[in-house]
Amino acid sequence: MTDTTLPEYLKPAFNRLDKAKAVHTENARNLDEVTTAITRTAEQKAGLEQENGIDTGEWRSAFRAAGAVLTDELRNRHLMRVASRELAQECDAMAEVLNFERDKLEAACSVSARDYRQEHYDLLRKYASGELDKALREACGPLIRAMKLKMLSRSGEPEREAEAALGYVEPEKEIMQEVVSWLMDAATKHHICLSDEPVLYRTGLSAETLPHMDYKTASTPARRTRFYNELSEREADLKARGLLP
Repeated sequence: MTDTTLPEYLKPAFNRLDKAKAVHTENARNLDEVTTAITRTAEQKAGLEQENGIDTGEWRSAFRAAGAVLTDELRNRHLMRVASRELAQECDAMAEVLNFERDKLEAACSVSARDYRQEHYDLLRKYASGELDKALREACGPLIRAMKLKMLSRSGEPEREAEAALGYVEPEKEIMQEVVSWLMDAATKHHICLSDEPVLYRTGLSAETLPHMDYKTASTPARRTRFYNELSEREADLKARGLLP
């Protein structure tokens, strides 16, 4: 890419896009961290439960073999079993808190994804409109000349009855249809190389390239109201049980 200069009129839009991207990227990073913590907590709980189950059988066998006498070793092993059970319960409590935080972050990602998508759309629309206006003003001279010549060449053409019966089209409309058809076909076949496009290289053609852009938790006002009410109730319950500060 030889020219990396961004149009001056797009700089405010890029500032808004960058801010929206930063907010969503932070939400996505926090969501990934919480999701990893949920998986880790579940694995640790499973390990504690497995160890506790195995040790329970062994402990009871050792207790019976000792003639039902609680030796210091048996007492220590029992304390470890109790600690394992309590740790498993703590894992349950932590999982509940983490699931609450995950749902809250998914909603945050839904909002920040919508904001980023809107800024991306607005910037590309503004850029595309500017480029089209520039092309129409600066690059259409030969096309306009050719259209004018064809209009002049058709201006003296007699309108025959047979043509009228078959659906006669005025020369101006026929020429415009021909031009539009050719332009649409050429635009469809045209390939945009991002490495040659400073603006598009910076924005990308799609907003969906960021992580966690697919959440629809808060996609409508009604859903947002219902979801956040439920989230507030869960938060109050966790606080009442001492699981949240």
